[in-house]
Amino acid sequence: MIGKCFARAFLACGVALSACSGSATDSSPAIPPQAQTLARSSGHVPGSISFSFQTVDDSISTVNAVAGINNSSDIVGNVGAGTGSSPMESYYSTPPYTSFTPIDYTKAQQTIATGLDNSANNQMTAGYIVNPPQLTGIWAFVRVNGIFTLIKDRKEGTGKNTVTEILGINDQQFGVGYFVNTLGVKIPFEVSIPFQKFVALKPPGAKDAAATGINNAGDIVGWGSTGSELDGYFVRVGVYYTLEYPGATTTVALGINSHDHVVGYYANASGPKHGFILTDPQGGSQQVWQTIDAPNAPNGTVVTGVNDSDDISGYYVDSSGVQHGFVATAQ
Repeated sequence: MIGKCFARAFLACGVALSACSGSATDSSPAIPPQAQTLARSSGHVPGSISFSFQTVDDSISTVNAVAGINNSSDIVGNVGAGTGSSPMESYYSTPPYTSFTPIDYTKAQQTIATGLDNSANNQMTAGYIVNPPQLTGIWAFVRVNGIFTLIKDRKEGTGKNTVTEILGINDQQFGVGYFVNTLGVKIPFEVSIPFQKFVALKPPGAKDAAATGINNAGDIVGWGSTGSELDGYFVRVGVYYTLEYPGATTTVALGINSHDHVVGYYANASGPKHGFILTDPQGGSQQVWQTIDAPNAPNGTVVTGVNDSDDISGYYVDSSGVQHGFVATAQ
């Protein structure tokens, strides 16, 4: 297990789009289409999935989060409290999650892992690093076979706006995330990792936004904010669809699998966060939503990732305010 405490969720994001739920909002290609060769079979149908939950914690941390899960059910996660005495620390783990391999950029202030690919032996993970040695700001990273590469969007700002984060990757070596521009606005992007070529995404109506997940077909999810609402979005070949959980004031999409099943969380003006899994994100009234609340989680559940078997990862908050990571297997 990781010996130090690690930090709080990297997921403090929420943003909105102005379109109606599930309807196409823009047909202009904002990203170069990737090859759409994946067969999108339905897999499980959200609304009817039962899950078996397993808590995944570092034993000495009160803030735990599983950030991503791949098709082998390998995970990356984060533990700690986000303080100077308990900085963020990341890990990689495999079932049954009884041991944790640290993911640590030497002498950086914090290392936050957010996603991993489906290769064997954890060949590629990604995330972001706070204040790497001799550098300032927040830098995206990709770690391949244990070797870190730091990445930044050249359009990012300076000072407190020196921020580039990768929040999701696929097996085609594309990543998604956001950077902060000179005006302090979050701009979502897709990046070709080998070439470090960034393309900005343009969710309609969003003043601040991030891209959080990408599947092997190149379909992307994220969140956007109009200033008054927080909504998720789904984009396929440049066409955007807004994701709004029925009756919720906040919907944040955080992950997507090869079947275009989308996960994240929703919330109302008051009350805790609830996880969700959604099918048919471009289907409008045909969308099927399923609420996901972890057992013993009266203070909220967030789903961060989903694999092609509809197994999910995330975190929940118990009655004492302790945040626990989890993996839940679809039955």
